[in-house]
Amino acid sequence: MGAKINFPTSEYFLMIIRQAHDRDADCIASIYNHYVRIGGATFDKDPWTIGQTRQLLNGSDSGLWVVACQNEDSLSSQLDGWASARPFSVRHGYRFSLESAVYVNDQSKRRGIGRQLMEALIETCQQQSIHYLMARIVAGNEGSIDFHRRLGYEVIGTQKEVGHMDDQWLDVVLLQKLL
Repeated sequence: MGAKINFPTSEYFLMIIRQAHDRDADCIASIYNHYVRIGGATFDKDPWTIGQTRQLLNGSDSGLWVVACQNEDSLSSQLDGWASARPFSVRHGYRFSLESAVYVNDQSKRRGIGRQLMEALIETCQQQSIHYLMARIVAGNEGSIDFHRRLGYEVIGTQKEVGHMDDQWLDVVLLQKLL
């Protein structure tokens, strides 16, 4: 008889990753707004409204958005996370370069969802002939920096005191990935 193999029960599980739709705006905003409230991951001070989120999803510069859910019929309230790759400049020469972001529902962390989202986003970017992805991460957020490194991003520099939140100047670490 063979050796017993112990499989992890909840650390990682298969998710359905799909393109974001209008109906996801509420949940996308809810996930993001959690990070606005706790700070440390975004320089936004005000929560996103559903209308603002729909505009981000559908605008002419919306970029690419993917969401994670547990089944095809998941309602927007059942999303586990989202990732986006959006233009960081409107200048013509940057049209193959996007800024990526990923946010996971607080209750769904540490299950591989962020990795699955980013892998799907990177694959979608490659299919769309995107050449360059950039991530801007608040300095000190080592978990996010390490996460991006494991996905093949490399640190290219630090913008000193570029952000100002809660009466303090904050640095941002720049990472890039060539596709």
